[in-house]
Amino acid sequence: MFSVNVGPLVLQASHVLLAMAFGIAAGVGYLAGRKNKVNVTGILLDMVLAALVAGRIAFVIIRFNDFRGAPWWAVFDIRDGGGNWPAAIAGALAVGVWRCWRKPQLQAPLGAGLIAAVFAWDMSGSAIALRSAQGAAAPAAIRHIAGGKPMVVNFWASWCPPCRREMPVLAKTQQQRRDVAFVFVNEDADAAAGQRFLSERGFAVTNAVHDADAGIAHAVGASAFPTTLFYAADGKLAGLHVGELSQASLNAYLEKIARPK
Repeated sequence: MFSVNVGPLVLQASHVLLAMAFGIAAGVGYLAGRKNKVNVTGILLDMVLAALVAGRIAFVIIRFNDFRGAPWWAVFDIRDGGGNWPAAIAGALAVGVWRCWRKPQLQAPLGAGLIAAVFAWDMSGSAIALRSAQGAAAPAAIRHIAGGKPMVVNFWASWCPPCRREMPVLAKTQQQRRDVAFVFVNEDADAAAGQRFLSERGFAVTNAVHDADAGIAHAVGASAFPTTLFYAADGKLAGLHVGELSQASLNAYLEKIARPK
């Protein structure tokens, strides 16, 4: 399962795990600092903000060419999942070290909270499941389409707004990247609805598959749309994304499974 339903919201499982880790860090940090009346929640929030900002800035700089043709606000649209983990971690640690240097009594509770969060993340069943998903083989129903190439499998539906918004990016990239097999798995109840959307918008995509009984989606654990899976040339899962892809984030995933063009 790559996503979690929270009321009307659909969240990527890894993001939910990060939120849980934050809560554990805050709770353990509070208990560790209670004797000295030290609360680490504020510094943890500052570290999260620093991680988001630093990771996004680094991602935009690295993928600057991908953002040139996009609207200016795309730089700030973190819904595409675009970020740079090393920069994010460095940004968070920089804030943590600076705050602890200014206020040494934060060191012990903050350290305890961070250690507990990392341990909880590593031992959680959901994190283990996400790690085990990496390396899984593509579903038999579409595995043959790859033909020895890396493969991108996009689960979408015509009634899904983010699916409709990201389709131009995926369709264009399919035409440009002949070294990668793109598969569009449509989850509309009626196959004609998906074909009608593609025809009306002029998307001449190949490898469009109608998942009549949602069997392909169930086989990989895709329960929210759009969900995009990235398979390396050996047929093993190398990455996944729940939600809308931008050109920059799509290209970043492609670099993990194929040589950049």
